Amino acid sequence: MKEKTLNTVHTIRRRWIMKKVTLLAVLTAIFVVALGMAAMAGPSFKPSLYGYIKLDGSYDQNLTSHGNFVMWVQQRENAQDDEQFNMTHKQSRFGFNLKGEGYGNVNVGAKAEVDLYGAGGGENKAELLLRHAYFWVESNGFKLLAGQNWDMVSPLNPSTLNYAVLWGCGNLGYRRPQVSLWYNFPAGNQFDVTIGAGAFRNIGDDLISLSLAAGGESADGADDGTDSGIPNAQGIFDCKYSWAEKGYFQFGVSGLWGQLKAETDAGNSADYESWAYAGHFQLAFPQGFGFSGEYYTGQNTGGFNGGIGLASTVDGVEAKGGWVSAWAPVSPKFKVSAGYGFDDPEDNDIADNTRAKNTCYYGNIVYTIVPQASVGLEVAQWETEFKAADAAKNLRVQSSFMLNF
Repeated sequence: MKEKTLNTVHTIRRRWIMKKVTLLAVLTAIFVVALGMAAMAGPSFKPSLYGYIKLDGSYDQNLTSHGNFVMWVQQRENAQDDEQFNMTHKQSRFGFNLKGEGYGNVNVGAKAEVDLYGAGGGENKAELLLRHAYFWVESNGFKLLAGQNWDMVSPLNPSTLNYAVLWGCGNLGYRRPQVSLWYNFPAGNQFDVTIGAGAFRNIGDDLISLSLAAGGESADGADDGTDSGIPNAQGIFDCKYSWAEKGYFQFGVSGLWGQLKAETDAGNSADYESWAYAGHFQLAFPQGFGFSGEYYTGQNTGGFNGGIGLASTVDGVEAKGGWVSAWAPVSPKFKVSAGYGFDDPEDNDIADNTRAKNTCYYGNIVYTIVPQASVGLEVAQWETEFKAADAAKNLRVQSSFMLNF
């Protein structure tokens, strides 16, 4: 009996030892495999999510271009005001960045971003609008960027709560597919100089010259930018002088040029151009206040939110415009901003009853409730003049509620 009991104890001990050996072997194997995978692991990407939820409520004295936001005031049918109230969540924005790791002295990254201003849907059934989708590779001051990103021309935006940031009222530029090359080089301890150039998607209307239309021909149904067979070209020169942390003066020039082709169903065509050049500046102080502004002049700039958004013509619609903006912290929780913008197409290039000049004065105040959560109020006075017709005016009061993440 005693011998049987000892055999049982030895059997249990052997099994226990075998389990420990097996477990140790498994852990050792996992450790070896992990070391091997770590040694073989290549570069990777680290994602980060960002964005904000925003609710805008706005009162307008008269009917505006888009309701939820303003680019110009609609022409009035009579002398009476046409009051409007809008409330929308569509400026809410979602995006993610990808940051490359393990690429040595080469920086690699990407961005994708959407908001809810996509075409279609209702006010409570918004659809996605793709804002950005691009990647870049950067090394030794050179950066190659490919995808959809901002235009190079007129790189700054004013500090408005209005979604359209004075587009159609002096602020040129939008977003489009592109391949661009940038070079940044320090010109001293406090100077940074950036130059860039790129090929951009050439987006136009489907036009026809008056002479061909008079001959009975019709437009071919294709975008004139695509018909041109070449991309739009853009370039920028930017200089930044920093004298303190968060204290700097930035200035530069930029431009664009594109050739478009108005083709007909009979195979005839007429070439025309879109072009613009612009200047920009920004002055920021360490105390948190600053100024910025831009000025442009160009032709057929409607596709870049210039010329009050007027459509291009084969003969060309010239326009000029610009904006200035200032901001300052009143207290740790309050920040105020104010600005002015104008856009002025050439009267000789437009027809009667067409938008002839656009101006806006605005001021806003933003209160930070807690970090990342804020409320704001903006008051703006808009006036859109029409050739050979009465001007349309609009007082806009907009509230905004925003949570950043």
